[in-house]
Amino acid sequence: MKKKMYVLGVAALVAALLAMSGVAQSAMWVGAELGGNFASGSANTNLFGIDISADLGFKPSVIGGAIIGYDFVNSGFGAYAWPDWMKYFSFAMDITYNRLTASQGSGIFQGLSLNSRMDGYEFAWTFLFMAHYGFLPDSEVPGGRINPYIGVGPAIVWTGIDYKVPTNRAFRGDSGADAMNVALVVEPGIRWMCFKNVSIDTAMRYRYSQPSWSENNVTIKANPLHQLAFLLRANYHF
Repeated sequence: MKKKMYVLGVAALVAALLAMSGVAQSAMWVGAELGGNFASGSANTNLFGIDISADLGFKPSVIGGAIIGYDFVNSGFGAYAWPDWMKYFSFAMDITYNRLTASQGSGIFQGLSLNSRMDGYEFAWTFLFMAHYGFLPDSEVPGGRINPYIGVGPAIVWTGIDYKVPTNRAFRGDSGADAMNVALVVEPGIRWMCFKNVSIDTAMRYRYSQPSWSENNVTIKANPLHQLAFLLRANYHF
């Protein structure tokens, strides 16, 4: 009996290893991402009844997040008998967070009193439809070690900002200086398959949106807000 259990155990282990050997073609993958975000654009601003048109003047910031994706292949977790041509396509969703900060001496705060400042945040939920092609296939990664790709899709973006202009008045973001908008996202990049179940993405993400924030006597409308993020992403395929 013990011998049979031992044989069954070994067989189960071998089956698991065989399943793992095909993980390079797995349908599902998850990852974590980190990079730098650069925002630019102009704004139509009404400040205490005075109309101002100027650059937004946002400073560079760190962007980070998490992603989950699905490759249209016929092996691995969540696989399906897709047509062979669909192996060149994927779908992914990710969430990212970055700061939106401007200060006196730049953009819309140029010429205002010392210590004028706008602190803010941006939280985005992005949907990407991706096309890719693999180069340098081998026995461990038949799909190719190097996979250039392009992703395009919409994003739902939540933003909020705090204004502070030292005129004995302070504006608090929790009073209504926030917005929700739909953005357009385009992301070209390269996926590098390091191991059969681990990959690294190097990507450049462009995001276009037109948020508007209003609170008391201050209204700032981006016209528009362009953002460029350089991302490094580590993925696990299962």
